[in-house]
Amino acid sequence: MDIFFLGTNGWFDTYTGNTTCVLAETRDAYIILDAGGGIYKTYDIIKGKKPVYLLLSHLHIDHISGLQTLPLFNWAGGLHIITPDGMKKELENIMREPFMPAPPRLKTKTRVSEASQTKNLPFKLTALPMAHIVPTCGYRIEADKKILAYALDGGVNENAVKLAKNADLLITECSYLPGQSPDNNHLNPEQAAQTAARAQARLLALIHFKADTYNNLQKRDRAMAAAGALFTHTIAPYDGDHIQI
Repeated sequence: MDIFFLGTNGWFDTYTGNTTCVLAETRDAYIILDAGGGIYKTYDIIKGKKPVYLLLSHLHIDHISGLQTLPLFNWAGGLHIITPDGMKKELENIMREPFMPAPPRLKTKTRVSEASQTKNLPFKLTALPMAHIVPTCGYRIEADKKILAYALDGGVNENAVKLAKNADLLITECSYLPGQSPDNNHLNPEQAAQTAARAQARLLALIHFKADTYNNLQKRDRAMAAAGALFTHTIAPYDGDHIQI
């Protein structure tokens, strides 16, 4: 499974990165995790006829702002957008004029469904609610004999541990600085590391760095070190980084 980190900022785009977007390529599908400002970079990666799945964690603007770039794409395999339960109508209310072209006007054949109603995928998908201020899902993806867990935004919660159990990669957020006491909606690097350790994940990737707090890349590196002191196998990828699991 190939993982492309296309947007690693939280809240807004800065020179440190675009807002949240991660692409996973499996043998049978492309899976986009959130549609922040980095989603336009899929233009150079997604090729051929494999279907494209876009899993939205929630509908805060920094996770969906990139939807306005969907007219760029003409994906032969179609696009299936998956939302947290109860959010399909809310998303459809955004994906329309005057905000952006509605799905019927896109070049890519597009459909939208809610997580619990989604079936017959070319990968195994588990969705659980996160501890956040709005309805939010974390996801567990099982494909190609690998497990990818994606758990953001959210404060400390047991569902993140469940999703990441024995995962090859846990991607989670790092909105707060090391030692900073967060609210119940976000994590600091130590809490992210503790989640990965409890889940016995193999690798932890920190993203969604709060843009005004992490205003330079050196602060990200310090967050990675703080998490790494508790969970050795930690990375803090920059936009454009690519790994295989």
